[in-house]
Amino acid sequence: MAIYLKIAQQLKDDIHQQYESGDFLPAEQKLASRFQVNRHTVRRAIDELVQDGLIKRFQGLGNQVTQPAIDYSLDNQSCFTYNLSKAGMTLETKVIGCCENTLPQELAQRLKFPCDKKIVVIKTCRSINEEATTLIKHHVFGVTKTTMRDYQSGSLHTFLQERYQFQATRGKTRLKARMPTFDECQQLKIGRGIPVMEIHSKYYLVESGELMEYSISVSRSDIFEYSVEP
Repeated sequence: MAIYLKIAQQLKDDIHQQYESGDFLPAEQKLASRFQVNRHTVRRAIDELVQDGLIKRFQGLGNQVTQPAIDYSLDNQSCFTYNLSKAGMTLETKVIGCCENTLPQELAQRLKFPCDKKIVVIKTCRSINEEATTLIKHHVFGVTKTTMRDYQSGSLHTFLQERYQFQATRGKTRLKARMPTFDECQQLKIGRGIPVMEIHSKYYLVESGELMEYSISVSRSDIFEYSVEP
């Protein structure tokens, strides 16, 4: 086995036994002295830990142990705000855009709606423990821009329930992994090499069965782990 792989395995054992999420590894020079190798070999070992999602590099600060992936269940009762708050995490939803528009042609064809159908589009950024994790574009039906401008934070579905008495249930969900765009990297503060998970979700009104929302979310793949219930 190559020396850098042996070092990577030893550091993995150290992380599991001695470190907590958020801790920093010793400086690379100290690790080089410990293992009696040069810094290049240590960096190759740490590269392995970064690829495995155990370590995150911060320029000028060092190599930080990452938190375990958040297990998020995609079912008809799932609620981002409620589920993660219940897990003891500090959540924040920031509205970064709200406008009235017509459905994009591709989305209109997929939903079998006319292209001139008016909707309100809300863009949000969700953060966990002050770290941006998810960007969402909400296409909301049956609402007005005037009312939706009052939505500033928290759960969108709770807001819709309070203002419109909307009760929603999740419908079909589509997932795909892809590489992030430049703008997504800037907003989520990730490198171009970290994939994102794009999730398309439909939400229907319980009483009428009409489509209430079509959301497209883009989440960091190093933060979330999704489970789909049968």
